[in-house]
Amino acid sequence: MGGAAKGAARDAASGTVRAARSKGGRALAQGGFVFVGLLHLIIAYLALRIALGGQGEHADQSGAIQQIAGAPGGLVVLWVAALCCAALALWWISEAILSARSRSEGTWDVLSAAGKAAVFLAIGGLFLSYALGAGKDSRQKSQEITATILAAPGGQVVLVILGLVVVGTGVYYVWRGVSRKFIGTEISPHGRARKPVEAVGVLGYAAKGAALGIVGVLVTVAALRFDASEQTGLDGALKGLAAQPYGAWILGIVAVGLACFGLYSAARAKYGQM
Repeated sequence: MGGAAKGAARDAASGTVRAARSKGGRALAQGGFVFVGLLHLIIAYLALRIALGGQGEHADQSGAIQQIAGAPGGLVVLWVAALCCAALALWWISEAILSARSRSEGTWDVLSAAGKAAVFLAIGGLFLSYALGAGKDSRQKSQEITATILAAPGGQVVLVILGLVVVGTGVYYVWRGVSRKFIGTEISPHGRARKPVEAVGVLGYAAKGAALGIVGVLVTVAALRFDASEQTGLDGALKGLAAQPYGAWILGIVAVGLACFGLYSAARAKYGQM
C-alpha cells in the first residue's frame, strides 16, 4: 500500500509539473502576472485618490477587484483573472516540486516557491469569489480572521509572530528592491527595456515593502491590544498613513511606488524567468 501511494504521489507531482510547464499552462501563468500587475495599478490609483482627499475609496485588493467587476465585461475579466492566477500558482507548485527533487537546491527554495504558490492561489481565490458574487470587503475579512485567531488558545502569540513575519517580509521587499536582487533571478529584461524595468522594480519593491511593513505593524498592534478592530488591512494602513502629518504626500509617493510594482509585475509576463 505504501509503495502504491508513493507511486501515485510521484505520478501526481509529475503531472502537475507537465501541466504547469506546457505551452498553455505557461501562457496562462504569464497572464497571471499581468492581472497581479493590474491589481496593483488600480490599488495605486485608489491610494492616490485617498491622498488627494477621497473618502469612499478602498485602496486594497477587494477595492481594486470591485473596480474591475463594475467595468463593462468585468465579470469575464474576473473569471479569466482567476484562471490565470490559478495557473501561476500551479507554476510555483511545480517549482517547489522540482526544487524538492533537486540536490542543488535547499529547503528555502522549496518553501519560497510554495509560499509564492499560496499567495497567487489566494489572489486567484479572491478573483473567483467576486466572480461568484461572494466577495467580502478586505478590512472586514481581515478583522474576522484576526478575531478567530485571537479567540484560539495561544492566538495572541501566533498573531504577534504573524505580524512580525509580515514586517520582516516588508523589510525583505525593500532590501530586494534596493539591492536589485530581482534582476537575473526572477526577471531578465534586455536591450532598451532593461533600465525602465529595473527602475520600476526598485521603486515597486520598496513601496510594496513599506506597505507590507505598515500592515505588519497593525497586525502586531491588534494582537498586543487583543483588539481585532485594530487590524484594518492594507486599506486601513494607507488611510492611517494619509492621516499623519505630511501623510498625503507620503501616501502619494507610496501610490506611485505601487504603480511601479504593478508595471514591474506585468513586465514579468514578458521578461520573467519562466
